[in-house]
Amino acid sequence: MKKILSIACIALVVAALASCKKTYVTNVVANQTWISDPIQTSDWTQTADGKADSVDLAVNGSYNFFDNKSDATLVYFSFVSGVYEQIPEVYNGVSYSYFHYSDNQGAHIVLYSQPVNGGTPVKPTSSVSVKLVLIPSELQK
Repeated sequence: MKKILSIACIALVVAALASCKKTYVTNVVANQTWISDPIQTSDWTQTADGKADSVDLAVNGSYNFFDNKSDATLVYFSFVSGVYEQIPEVYNGVSYSYFHYSDNQGAHIVLYSQPVNGGTPVKPTSSVSVKLVLIPSELQK
C-alpha cells in the first residue's frame, strides 16, 4: 500500500512539473531621442507678459513624441558641449522649464527661461542644445 501511494505521489509531482511552462514575454520598444540644433541667444523672445523668455522648437523627423498620452517626455539642456542636464531646473539663478504640444504642423516643444527672483528675464549667454527622450509606455487598466 505504501509503495502504491509513493508511486502515485511521485507520478502526481512529475505530472504537475511537466505541465508547467514558464513563458517570458518581453515587449521592448526603443526610446526615441531627438537632439536639436543649437538654440542661439537671438532665438529667445520675451513673452507677452514680459516675465520670461521663450523659444518654440518644431520637432523635425518622423518622431511621434506627443501622440500617446501615457508616454513620458524627458527634456535636457546642454550649456556645455556633450553635457546634458535635465530640466526643469535652476541654473545660475535662472529657472528653465518647458511644455509640449502637437498641432497640424507637427510636434513642438516650448522652452522657458525666467529669473528665480521674478526680475527682468535674461536670455542664455551662449547657445543651448536640447535633447528630448520619449519613453514609451502603455496605460494599465
